[in-house]
Amino acid sequence: MKKNKYSYFKDDIRKMLLLYAFFPALILTFLLLFMFWGYWKIDVVRTSSRENDKLSASLLESVESYSEFIEDLSDESELYRRALSNGERADVFNRLYAISNSIGKSADLYIFDGSHNPIMVGRQNIPYYLSGQSYSNWGIFHTMKVSQDPVSIRVLEEYEGNMHLIMGKKIMEEGEIIGYIVITMDSRQFQIELSELSSQSIITDKSGKVFIANNYAFLDNLSRVSLEERDFEGTVKKGPDSYYLTSNSILDNRLHIYSIKLISNQMQFFISIGIILILVFGLIILLVLYSTKKLAIKKTEDFYKIMRAFDEVQSGDLSARVSIFSNDEFQTIGDSFNEMVENLQKEISRNQEMTERLSMTQIRHLRSQFNPHFLYNTLDNIRFMVKFNPEDAGKMILSLSTLLRYSLDNATETVPLLKDMESTENYLKIMKFRYGDRLTYSIDIPADVENIALPKLIIQPMIENAVKYGSEGRMNLHIRLSAFRDGGNVKLICEDNGVGMDEEMLANVNSQLEKEVNDSGHFGLYNIHRRLRLKYGEASGVSIESARGVGTKLMIVIPLMEENQNIMEGAAE
Repeated sequence: MKKNKYSYFKDDIRKMLLLYAFFPALILTFLLLFMFWGYWKIDVVRTSSRENDKLSASLLESVESYSEFIEDLSDESELYRRALSNGERADVFNRLYAISNSIGKSADLYIFDGSHNPIMVGRQNIPYYLSGQSYSNWGIFHTMKVSQDPVSIRVLEEYEGNMHLIMGKKIMEEGEIIGYIVITMDSRQFQIELSELSSQSIITDKSGKVFIANNYAFLDNLSRVSLEERDFEGTVKKGPDSYYLTSNSILDNRLHIYSIKLISNQMQFFISIGIILILVFGLIILLVLYSTKKLAIKKTEDFYKIMRAFDEVQSGDLSARVSIFSNDEFQTIGDSFNEMVENLQKEISRNQEMTERLSMTQIRHLRSQFNPHFLYNTLDNIRFMVKFNPEDAGKMILSLSTLLRYSLDNATETVPLLKDMESTENYLKIMKFRYGDRLTYSIDIPADVENIALPKLIIQPMIENAVKYGSEGRMNLHIRLSAFRDGGNVKLICEDNGVGMDEEMLANVNSQLEKEVNDSGHFGLYNIHRRLRLKYGEASGVSIESARGVGTKLMIVIPLMEENQNIMEGAAE
């Protein structure tokens, strides 16, 4: 592969780093910043609105409670026709104090006759705006005379810094004013409530006159709030500072409540963070572009080495190796590549050998089954049994055909133990017909191992070995087949009471099993052992125990692997 085919990769490393690392990080960072800003803005809006509603509700409760009291007093005409007794006066004030205790806001009550003379006063020093004839056509008296509202409301200053919210009603009889009822509330009644709010607050009457204020940025030279901002809600710029303003009106726009939060510092914080992040990311991008230029060139050298090695392996050269000593991930990739190619070579060799062994086993079994002498004897027995015992002849034909069909079936190399055992049992039946009472056998296969997976044609060579070498010089031969689980393994055992082997012969057979190449001419047990080692590793294989005149014991060990477990679980379901 030509190097210029990948020449763009050097630049793509830098582009990809910016496109898929820094730009997403930049976008995510600013997205989080905007999310925090949005959360803060929502909190400001919610807090201002909630506190404005709270203050509005408190003020509305106070004004409505005292207004209802004024309406009740206006229906008591005796207040203006004669001098009241001390008991009657006390009763009126007790009703006033009950309202004050109920709403937590105290107020002063004043009742005047039609000529502005006081009838009842809440305190000895009457406020200046309620005393004397000079104020009869000004202030609250003027408002009560001209207003069509049931209860008139004004804000006036008693003395510097002490504002009063004044509620009043004129008393009419036959078209003439016979008296006035006035209740005044000191602005200091709301100071504790204002101190509990995080927002600053302003309360005005409909003319903009301030009743309560702890923010003076929105007041003009006459200490009034501009009417343009009366129904405004949002961010307002006042001088160098920014505020969030929430407004509300109650009592048909006769009182206005403003909640104000200073947000300059917070907005400046978010702006500063944004500018700092832009500068930081800009500097990082410049550093990355500079540092990755040399890094990309250096790293792509190792990359091209790996690519060339892949091309060589792809073309079939498994001797290709990579030499990288960069002490980084490319060296790891190079070392892994070398290890992979070596393992690939070994695996190809192992698979080739396994294929050869499997083919050799199948061919050997086919030769055994189609051996003219074996077929002649078997068929001759069938011919004889057809005449004298047709039922047994049919069974023998069935066993022979089943055995031949299983031997010729190359669809799969791995089968459940029970299936391979069924084929072996057919072979045993044929041998039983041939040897008669000289051959006996028993099979013990528990249900928990019937469905384990094992290579095909594993058990039958064990029987062949027992019959061929165990029956020599014996009148009776008994073969016992068994299987069981032993920890993480399954063990198959074939025992016979044949002639057995002496120590020298046993050592020679065991030595042949461990050789890489079989040079003995005996293929059965060696092929079983080799196939198991190739498939399952060193933990598997064939072991032999034997003694001359006692018999021989063959044991196959098969590890329980995932393949075995899957077949067992599938059978259970």
